Amino acid sequence: MDEPDGSGDLGDLLEARRRIVAAFEGIANGAEALAARADIAREVEGLRAALEEERMANAQLEERVRALRDRENARLALEEEARRLRAEVTALRAARAAEQGELDAVLDELIPLVEEAG
Repeated sequence: MDEPDGSGDLGDLLEARRRIVAAFEGIANGAEALAARADIAREVEGLRAALEEERMANAQLEERVRALRDRENARLALEEEARRLRAEVTALRAARAAEQGELDAVLDELIPLVEEAG
């Protein structure tokens, strides 16, 4: 209530001022909280982008590793084929040498017979 000397109006004004200051402080605190949230949101978005870049880089590296493994497997298969072919050539040379030995033995027997008949 108003005092007869008018001090009630001053009390009301002081109370209103206190409320206004409190409201502005609340608004300022809310604005700071929103700004902090916005900063966090930007940081999270940056981290998400960095994570996506890392995922892409990881996928590319995995593809390169897969390609290298495929090449290594192909190289190993070619080396195995080369070993097999070398073994086959060695076996064919041995068979040829054996056949040549047999031919030489037959010729050694035939030559004297042909010379006697001639």
